[in-house]
Amino acid sequence: MPRRASKKVSTVPTPGEPETVPHPLPDDDFVGSLKNELARTQAASDAKSSGEDMTHRGELNKRLLQDLWEVHNQFEEVGVHLAIDPSQTLFATFVEYPTKWTFRESFDFGAVKTIELGDRAAGWVGFTLRAWYYRAPDGKSRLRSIFEWCDGESYHRYSGWMRMMSQAVLFDAVEDDVNVRELHSILKDVVVQWYAAHLERTPEKFVAHLKEKYPKGASYAKESYR
Repeated sequence: MPRRASKKVSTVPTPGEPETVPHPLPDDDFVGSLKNELARTQAASDAKSSGEDMTHRGELNKRLLQDLWEVHNQFEEVGVHLAIDPSQTLFATFVEYPTKWTFRESFDFGAVKTIELGDRAAGWVGFTLRAWYYRAPDGKSRLRSIFEWCDGESYHRYSGWMRMMSQAVLFDAVEDDVNVRELHSILKDVVVQWYAAHLERTPEKFVAHLKEKYPKGASYAKESYR
């Protein structure tokens, strides 16, 4: 007569007794070797990042932000609104807006790669003063400053209305060799012309000045958002 299969009885641990903890399966030290490799990778990455000192860039960015914020304030006095990027709410702590302020200690000025001041007045959208850092083919970091404006709009069959943007190259130098005095001289020339154009309520003389005095930069089409 065939034997009846016995039922498996689950063992219920006795209260107060520790449960049996399963031992990890033997391996080829994968986890240990992986941790070591990841630690070495992180150390190498940290060393590479720390090799590029951002102190100089941070101080240069502070100077640019301070200068452009003052330009912003001067334009505001005649009713012309400019917008700065990064926003003043990120880099500044105000005691009395907009003139009494200090740099925000928690803001990483060395991490800023682009700074711009854009015109938000009616009919002036697209007029922008911009500075950014880029890596040249020789491996050196450079600072370039341009002024960009809208040369009009045109309709394209497949893309709709597009703004035709033009640029004038104001300044371009190796980051470590930036001459702040020279940069200030150029900014003063451009800002005065920009300001005067608003007082005259027409950008024509300003654009003509940019085209005559500074090298031509990029030209491109940009969506109009009509």
